[in-house]
Amino acid sequence: MDSLVLARDWPGKKSNFKEHPAIWHMLDVASCAEILIQGHQAFSERSESECLAFVVLVALHDVGKISESFRALIRDDRRSKYRHWMLSDLLLTNVLDPMIEEAFGGERYARCELYAAVSGHHGGPERTSDLKEIRRRSQCIGPDAEQAATEWLTQLLKLFPSGSLRDLTQPVARKISWALSGLTVASDWVASNVEWFPPTPPEIDLYDYHVQSRKQARHAIDEAGLDYTASPSKRDARILTGFSVLHPMQQAVEKISLPAGPVLALIEDATGSGKTESALILAHRMFSSGNARGLFFALPTMATANAMFDRIVKAASNLFNDSLPTVGLSHGQAGLNLQFRELIGADNDSTPEAGCTRWLVDDRRRTMLAEVGVGTIDQALMGILPTRFSTLRLFGLTDRILIVDEAHAYDIYMQRQLETLLHMQAMNNGSAIVMTATLPLSMRNDYIDAFRRGLGHEPQTLLNVTYPSLTVVGAEVNVQPVNPVSATCRTIGIRRIDTGEAAVDILIESAQAGAACVWIRNSVDEAILAVEMLRKRGCNTEILHARFAYGDRLRHEQSAIDRYGRGGCGREGHVLVATQVVEASLDLDFDVMVTDLAPIGSLIQRAGRLWRHMDKRPEQSRPVDGPILNVLSPDPKLVKNDQWLRDTLGRGSFVYRDDHQWRTAQTIFRNGVIEAPAGLRSLIEAVHGQNSDELPGPLEQKLQEAEGTVLADAAHAQFNVVKPEDGYLNGIRGRVWSDERFPTRLGQEDVVLVLARHDSTGLIPWCEADTPAREWALSEVRCNRRRLTEGLPDQSVDAIIEVKKHWSKGKRDHLILCPVLGDGKICEGVRYDSELGLMIA
Repeated sequence: MDSLVLARDWPGKKSNFKEHPAIWHMLDVASCAEILIQGHQAFSERSESECLAFVVLVALHDVGKISESFRALIRDDRRSKYRHWMLSDLLLTNVLDPMIEEAFGGERYARCELYAAVSGHHGGPERTSDLKEIRRRSQCIGPDAEQAATEWLTQLLKLFPSGSLRDLTQPVARKISWALSGLTVASDWVASNVEWFPPTPPEIDLYDYHVQSRKQARHAIDEAGLDYTASPSKRDARILTGFSVLHPMQQAVEKISLPAGPVLALIEDATGSGKTESALILAHRMFSSGNARGLFFALPTMATANAMFDRIVKAASNLFNDSLPTVGLSHGQAGLNLQFRELIGADNDSTPEAGCTRWLVDDRRRTMLAEVGVGTIDQALMGILPTRFSTLRLFGLTDRILIVDEAHAYDIYMQRQLETLLHMQAMNNGSAIVMTATLPLSMRNDYIDAFRRGLGHEPQTLLNVTYPSLTVVGAEVNVQPVNPVSATCRTIGIRRIDTGEAAVDILIESAQAGAACVWIRNSVDEAILAVEMLRKRGCNTEILHARFAYGDRLRHEQSAIDRYGRGGCGREGHVLVATQVVEASLDLDFDVMVTDLAPIGSLIQRAGRLWRHMDKRPEQSRPVDGPILNVLSPDPKLVKNDQWLRDTLGRGSFVYRDDHQWRTAQTIFRNGVIEAPAGLRSLIEAVHGQNSDELPGPLEQKLQEAEGTVLADAAHAQFNVVKPEDGYLNGIRGRVWSDERFPTRLGQEDVVLVLARHDSTGLIPWCEADTPAREWALSEVRCNRRRLTEGLPDQSVDAIIEVKKHWSKGKRDHLILCPVLGDGKICEGVRYDSELGLMIA
């Protein structure tokens, strides 16, 4: 029999008035950690004895529950200022460390890094050096608990006698601490499920319970969707992509030599060249060689994530041999994605810990543990911000091939975050793929340098300007030129137009000739104005932008896909007016395009929707002679003042930097054409490179302001992100915060309005769905808070209080319920129309 006389009497949790001893819970977590640590990339270079020691430390994550204060909380509901995880850190560093040192060896400073990682499993490290604080925490523990904790560790070490930390230095401990923290959180979240680990009496023999716990852990890991035992398939790349003939980039990723260890690959190719399929082939090769156990696609927006999710669900089953992989969607509105809901069979009223796939999707952080994941880049970037449970995201990402799409689309603030994420990925033995059509060389070098720093290598500036190209980064950097896809080789004419009236004339004339047309505007207000101008002249016009209630936006998106998508019909003679949402998120094809002036990368992306599906709609079937990009812009040679864009683009002139706009206009109108893909690199560098055109005098002040903003935003990002080399204890730089405190994006603050309509019962959601919770979620619309400074509906009126009392506290505090009157009025100057969106005077 084991000797656990004192240790058995300390509760770990309570369910249905039944206690589960703290020592049993700690064994449950250790049993889960034993499984989850196997094969994980971050631990793949650690010895078996080190991994066993890590499992023991994970087991001790909740040793602070062996304390007088926690027992009083469970049994008497008496709360203490000092939570049990604070006490865990103190017990590990001040009481149990001598025993751990004797058993495992190693440097004390290295062990203390690991203690912080496991004890910080409730969101962040809780180390203190204040002697008064230490005394107060010790009093909360109590002498009997200290003796019981020592007794427990003695028995725990007998269960894991082969653990060792003798070769672990502090730098290595700091490196591994991020993954150890994520392992602890994941194991604790699984083991806290009372359905999988029900309350068990303390009298059971320790060794018998250990056997039982391991058996329960295997079942729980499988039920949670974390049993990564499926082997990668050996299917041909053509099956993975669905292409009978591979494109040049797909042939390149299939054949290029991959270095051992972590790999960063950059796929630079034109829009429509099949970059997603190339990334799938390359990711499959990577995890087939042991570099990961899955993949995660990170996209710029929820719309692009939804579109990618549809594609990846179809491809996922081809990636593995033995079973279907778990597939997750991770963003703020993932629960409203119909395909995702059908895939998981979840409902909005399910409680956390409810079952297999439901366990994964009940939390956006958990979803990132799915074998195949798709989400917004924000969900990945949260892993390198000092937010609660950020290390759980990192734990999932490190074991996946991180695939970043549209890598050119980020401002300096997000770029610096992404660099830190790539650094952390490499440091933790993870791999990544970056996809882009229009990446400036300076940004490419920054991404490569960040990954190489994570590997411990010096920066290496690349001067290679070939395009398309495939770059593979490991200890060395290999850049391979790739032939373009013939369908992407084309010359697009450039035509400048001066006024919105001229744009309307072109669109109406083209629509009357049977063309499918689009006008891409830089702002929602200007898009609504354009629709009104076109409709006044009898033109069949639709609109698509981000300022719709989510349910209405989904309807408008689907309508655009049905009309202008690859298999669309009824497109002839119709005009779509849209904002930037069509640049990358939707696979649309137009005969005629008008676009507001935008930076070169955005213009190239927009032009990618012009004469797109040539196999479906060959040149001879198009009602116009050739692809022309009509750009609404003033003459860049006539810049009289710093408001040179205002008269032409209205509110759309405030969206992008003036220096980028002027250099783009100067470049494209001087060139007169876009040569794709051969001329794309030179166009991008002409705008963003070191030898770009000198700005006119009236814009110099704008440039200085823009550069000042860039420096400030870059510094802001560097201040916000964690410090990978400093380890979890110090790299998180103090306490952790909510996701909102450290945003992944800067810019003007949004407010979320929830639209409602009146009926005989009171206020009901604007949109309809299968449950009230989804109806309210679909009725949300975002808007710039500064545009709505006054006059929004009073949230203290009875009808609104009646609705909001059923919402969570966070939603009650931050969401504004807005009844919409019969004429669309919300308040003075603000109206909503399901066909035009939110209109602000």
